[in-house]
Amino acid sequence: MGAFVAKSAISRKADFTIMSDYGKSAISTLLQMGYQSASLVNSLLTAIPGPVSQVGAPRVRAVALNKAIDAGPIAFRIGQIDVAAKCLLASHTCYSPEMRAALALHWLSRAWEQYRKDRAIALGASLLGAECTGKRNAFLNLVERALPTREKTIAEAIRTVRRIAIRPMASEARETETIVSASLPELDAVIDAVGHAKLPGDPLERLLSLVERFRYSSGDGPDGLTATARTPCWAINLAATARGHAFRLSETPLPFPGLVQRRLFRADRDASERRAEARESLLDALYAVACDIARFPRAADIFAREFPSQRSNSRLLSAWMLLFGLGAITPAQLARGLGATKAGAAKLLRQLEAKHMAHHQGPFTTFVCAITPALALPDWRYQAGP
Repeated sequence: MGAFVAKSAISRKADFTIMSDYGKSAISTLLQMGYQSASLVNSLLTAIPGPVSQVGAPRVRAVALNKAIDAGPIAFRIGQIDVAAKCLLASHTCYSPEMRAALALHWLSRAWEQYRKDRAIALGASLLGAECTGKRNAFLNLVERALPTREKTIAEAIRTVRRIAIRPMASEARETETIVSASLPELDAVIDAVGHAKLPGDPLERLLSLVERFRYSSGDGPDGLTATARTPCWAINLAATARGHAFRLSETPLPFPGLVQRRLFRADRDASERRAEARESLLDALYAVACDIARFPRAADIFAREFPSQRSNSRLLSAWMLLFGLGAITPAQLARGLGATKAGAAKLLRQLEAKHMAHHQGPFTTFVCAITPALALPDWRYQAGP
């Protein structure tokens, strides 16, 4: 993935005759940097003032300059994701059905990891583990509630997890019902707010508007962290996973786990601090999604190099994709995922271990994926230029 400089924004430029020299310079610079989102360009155009003699122009210019500085890197990452989604993810040559299913499981695992952080769940590091089945099933139910009607990829990943994981006990099922019923009002409120037509079109401004709208808490602690210990941060992240398109982060509907962090809701943060932290959190989420899309074809290449001659009915590739997507899996879980016997699944995992693609942590424990392809996507600062 080289320099992804989309040209579509150039055709959407506003009439420069109505703008000041400052506005012209700002837009030209962003277009040279690879400013690929027309909606972001349009929102930026409305923020840049016209004549220099305008009342309050220095203050407005400072705001516009901050937005321009923030928007450049974000737009560059969005362009990378759009190119990766169209050239890799949408290609049947680059992405097989097994790879797409494994990528969805990986995104669901990352969403569960973020959900645990947002709701202070100490146990259950593995999405398939049995440490906190009630909370895990509540998470799956809430994600399913947030999904659009036509979304199939994440919905299929949820069904796969339910098939692989151990069924909950009666007490855990009751815990799930309690958590879901208590959480639905907040989740529904966030979903309604995300779909509101009056939210800003710029991704960062849109995110900040959501944070500001839901920056409340029932906590009464004297310090900023305790006072915002209970926030709907988890609901915003679930909405970003289930309805990533509503955050204007890509042309292709994609999940964006970990879009916001709890520290954005702290009472002792001023507007500038929240803006800086929201920008970094947004950039991290965009970078992670772009790397995820690019990483799975490399995993498939590694498998093809280590196992060049596979029969058409072999399940080894499916086993490898499940392991790579989830990060760790037991023979029993793999057997349920593939519809195979536990002995057959263990044999597949031992074959991967023999090629140093999996690591067995000991008897009655999981097999852990031993390979994570390193990626370093280009940064916008090194792609600027005419």
